[in-house]
Amino acid sequence: MGVALLAGCTTANTEDLIGHEWRCTQIGSRTLTESNTPTLLMTAEGKASGFAGVNRWFGTCSIDGPTLKFGMMGMTRMAGPPDRMQLEQTYADALAAVTRWSVSSGRLQLSDSNAMVLEFVTAE
Repeated sequence: MGVALLAGCTTANTEDLIGHEWRCTQIGSRTLTESNTPTLLMTAEGKASGFAGVNRWFGTCSIDGPTLKFGMMGMTRMAGPPDRMQLEQTYADALAAVTRWSVSSGRLQLSDSNAMVLEFVTAE
């Protein structure tokens, strides 16, 4: 990961956020255990992309301290099994709701104004 994180330490250092591919482990209260879970990669240039469950997605992001907002997103248009398509829609909706981020104990948490909506670990 390039940056050592202390257990239990929460940070808003963008070096911890950008340039790493993150693998989604939780959407809301749903823990993801299946393979091909959604991913997220953000760049210092304000671009965001990843895998959504069936399709690849891409768009923009704006990071200002602990504040994070995703802009308009595009996606490839492949069809998949209904459960994977539902996962993809749930993931996209959760990304659209994000307003804040934090990294703690090697986990990225994205939150809306009320609670955590997504959790990630670095992809290996």
